[in-house]
Amino acid sequence: MNNCYINQLPDDALRMIFESVCEEDQATFHDYSMQNELQKDRYWDSWHQEYYHDWDYEQESNGPPPSTLITAMCVCERWHCLISQTPTLWTVLQVSFGDGAASLEQVRIFLHLSGTHPLKVTLLWNDPHNPFHGATRRASPLYDHNLSLPAPVDESVAGAYLVLIILELYAHVHRWREFTLRTTSKTHIRQALTLMSCPSVHPAHMLQKLHLQLVHTQLNVDPNHHEPIIFPGSASPINDLILFGTSWSWLSPSMFSSHLVNLRIHYCTDDDNGNAATTTKVLLQLLGALVNLQTLALELDTDRLLPDVMPHIALPNLHYLVIKSGKMDYWVADFFHYVHMPKLRILTLDGVSCDFALVEIEFEGILQELIRLTKENSSSSLLELDELHLVNFAHRADPQLLHCLYKQMTSVKVLTLGPGAFDANDAFAIGLLPTPHGPADFPLPGLQTLIVFDIPRDVMRRIVLERLSLADPLEELYYQESDYRTELEEPEDYDMIVPDDWQHQVKKYHGIEFGSLKSDRYCDVVGRQWSYLA
Repeated sequence: MNNCYINQLPDDALRMIFESVCEEDQATFHDYSMQNELQKDRYWDSWHQEYYHDWDYEQESNGPPPSTLITAMCVCERWHCLISQTPTLWTVLQVSFGDGAASLEQVRIFLHLSGTHPLKVTLLWNDPHNPFHGATRRASPLYDHNLSLPAPVDESVAGAYLVLIILELYAHVHRWREFTLRTTSKTHIRQALTLMSCPSVHPAHMLQKLHLQLVHTQLNVDPNHHEPIIFPGSASPINDLILFGTSWSWLSPSMFSSHLVNLRIHYCTDDDNGNAATTTKVLLQLLGALVNLQTLALELDTDRLLPDVMPHIALPNLHYLVIKSGKMDYWVADFFHYVHMPKLRILTLDGVSCDFALVEIEFEGILQELIRLTKENSSSSLLELDELHLVNFAHRADPQLLHCLYKQMTSVKVLTLGPGAFDANDAFAIGLLPTPHGPADFPLPGLQTLIVFDIPRDVMRRIVLERLSLADPLEELYYQESDYRTELEEPEDYDMIVPDDWQHQVKKYHGIEFGSLKSDRYCDVVGRQWSYLA
């Protein structure tokens, strides 16, 4: 290294380079955490997908990215000294089960060299090759020749590594700023949470972000769990909380406090779980304390969400609400009726149901509640949405109720009729057409951005042209014609039937390419994660 130009750099410059390398490492690990799945269109937060490996959709897997810091320390004595004496380089700890036995040593190194600085910890224990929860794993015909795939590991061995790591980390719980645990094993997450329920000399007084994720499993863990609770004696100022497949009964009520700003809960139970009503009643009580909550995602599939006597709940600062459920007709109308959300501006409804089969529900009650909330002389605060997003929404809407709602939603600027609804989007799109009664009866008069999937081209043309008679042109239109409709028609005949004279009547038109949608998850649809044609 003595003859290397980089060795001539001062310590401050080298330290800046290592800081940049750390940021790249963190970004690479994040990408790995989002993409280390083997099945096509399968994500860590996908619903109701029992694990079954399909080698036809196999993606290359090279394991988790190595720690560049640990490698760089071995280059020369100067680098070793500089890196090991800069504790801020070691404050983001990202460990994957794919690291095997080396993961424990990596944790020890980071804990030692980070000194007393706050820690951001991520543990990925969802090995995509071996899901640990007993699902079928089919052997690859090329397994012996595919060296990139690790051999299956027994659940108890993986659990032993996790226990040792949690023990090492929990001794430093007073330094945790962020903690994320993702696993495919109910046993593993129960082991980890039980260890985190032990009394600690130092409380978790710095913890601001807590993500507990039990993924790729049908039902939540421990629906009957009541004690112990994690971080006993701590009043952690958590502002970002995800409970995915994990019961909120592991947390003390003090964690559902005014500090909480972002909350996402994924909770599924079977119909025979008699304790679900009690458990969800506790959830509703906890929501009532979240006076500063700004974003809320409720991904709930249960027949017993609301108790017979529903208390009124105030979420005075809630700005963004997501409801994802295949059983909306069981609880969503009552939720809108009893939960006061005066600052709600963005609403997303995702109608996905079990096994990704889109099933129609009784949508009338939900429509009527939304109509009540958007009526100007309503006794409750007026609901003034800026954005309304419907994804996987294969639910039929009564045309008259839908028109009444659209007419009252004068503040809506963005409307999404997302993928997965098949021809059910037709009614929601046709509702945008003006009526003979003039401006006073005009649906969504403030609409500026329209995002639509699976709408016939003739309907789309009518919407664009007929709304021009009473409103300014749309600022943006994102449009993907239904794939199955175009297959039924000869392309040249279809083009003749529907004139191509409407796209230029909007200020910015984007044709969404078929197959370009990253996924039909609401986060990707609302975030417009697709490629399109200008």
